[in-house]
Amino acid sequence: MKKHWIVITITSVAIIAVLVGAMTLLQKRRVAAQMPDRETITETLQVKKSEPLSFNGIYKSNNTQSVSFNQALGDSVNLEKQNGEAVTQGDLIATYYSTKDYNTLLDKKKQINQKNADINNLKQDVQGNSTKITNLTNEVNQLTKDLNKMRDDAPNKVYAQFDGVLTVPTGSNDGVKPLAEISSNEASVQIQVSEYDLSHLQKDQAVKLSPVDSGNKIKGTISSIAERPDNNTSKISTYLVSITTEEALKNGNHVQVSIPLNEVKIPLSAVKEEDKKFYIYKANGSKYTKKEIQGTKKDNYFLVTSGLKNDESIVKNYKAAD
Repeated sequence: MKKHWIVITITSVAIIAVLVGAMTLLQKRRVAAQMPDRETITETLQVKKSEPLSFNGIYKSNNTQSVSFNQALGDSVNLEKQNGEAVTQGDLIATYYSTKDYNTLLDKKKQINQKNADINNLKQDVQGNSTKITNLTNEVNQLTKDLNKMRDDAPNKVYAQFDGVLTVPTGSNDGVKPLAEISSNEASVQIQVSEYDLSHLQKDQAVKLSPVDSGNKIKGTISSIAERPDNNTSKISTYLVSITTEEALKNGNHVQVSIPLNEVKIPLSAVKEEDKKFYIYKANGSKYTKKEIQGTKKDNYFLVTSGLKNDESIVKNYKAAD
């Protein structure tokens, strides 16, 4: 009988010991769950400004004027300027004529060329040819006056819309490409910016440029941002942005454009929202200081607009320091 009680007593003690141990372990786990993870507390990150946006651009004239044949204005058109000639706003570029007047124009031009050639030949032997030279010169002058009057009387003309350089396409004209094109003297670097990046740009913003042919660094400024997209077929709209440069480049030069972003992106876990305000914890060794910041919540990050400086350290998860 005594042995039986001894066995019961030992068993009871063992059970009690197991229960006490289990309760102690459970309590430790509860305490541990309420205690912040030491590694989480010390996990910090260094604030860095966002990487600059990069674009490929082309340096070209701000404005171009095409001169194309328009049958509604006349049967034929005559260019009044030569290829590569500089033009000033308001200069006469092209004159329209009827078929009859245009043929007369060509004939008078041919006569002028022939008479000038005769004058040059006669000048080789001036003696005895002075009278002939004078007569031919008078005839050339009269033909030139006739041409000027025909031009002045023509009802339809095309004038330069701005200062620039006139270019005549090489090769035969197929009636599709322009007869001539005027490129303005004012030029800029032009880039295409998607709707996603457009919000980062603003007029008069400073940018950095690197011409691909030299790699030199050039300063620039955003001079204009298009209000409307220049494409209607893509799923992403793009906008034309013009950049003025401190140094003139060669028309057609390709340029790498770098646009610095004065913004900081941090994890949402680092930001505490309280009373419609946002806070982070600055880290200074083992000490943490709560600080208000301004910005906007995005899908998977927080965009800081003010309140944080580059290279400052903050707690990655505010709950660890709260």
